[in-house]
Amino acid sequence: MAFVERWHLQTSSFHLPHGEIIITLDDIACLLHLPIRGALLSHGRLTKEEVMEMLMEELGVDSDDALEKVEGIRGAHMRFLTLRQIYDAELLMTHQATGDEEEANIHRERVLRCYFPYLIGIQLFVDTSLTYTDIVYLTYLSDITRVREYNWGAVTLAYTYHRLGEGCLWKARIVENSYTLLVVTNFYPYTFS
Repeated sequence: MAFVERWHLQTSSFHLPHGEIIITLDDIACLLHLPIRGALLSHGRLTKEEVMEMLMEELGVDSDDALEKVEGIRGAHMRFLTLRQIYDAELLMTHQATGDEEEANIHRERVLRCYFPYLIGIQLFVDTSLTYTDIVYLTYLSDITRVREYNWGAVTLAYTYHRLGEGCLWKARIVENSYTLLVVTNFYPYTFS
């Protein structure tokens, strides 16, 4: 929180004793190794029906389980625990399908589709609960080979600025952000512009 107190919302920069520091797209690319070129993430809110369909198509969840998972949450989110359960089940099915390479590949892709939203939720777009991630990111993970074609860096930078802006308000009790950027900025301030 002490670091966030130095964040100035008007200039989107940190005011430190040695000068003003700003996190740039280049910093995002260098520190987090995220692409800063490509198609922008563009999505709206998902309905419960869209979430159910996405869970069934992308993660292989059956319709009854999808309905149960959607009814148990508010909004289009997935708990990390649920992602972990699907991940474990799909990983087991991958090992069991060793003779059938096509079936094994389907389960491997589902394993990755569980892992990537988890990674996004704990590193890039962190919320205060640290227990769930948005399902909408599965729209960008439907074709695993195209994940790098999206501009994850610009969205992460915008999200970081937004969360730091909220975190520096007097009523904020917790900062939600990509802590990697804050830690690296704090220890290596001269690498930033």
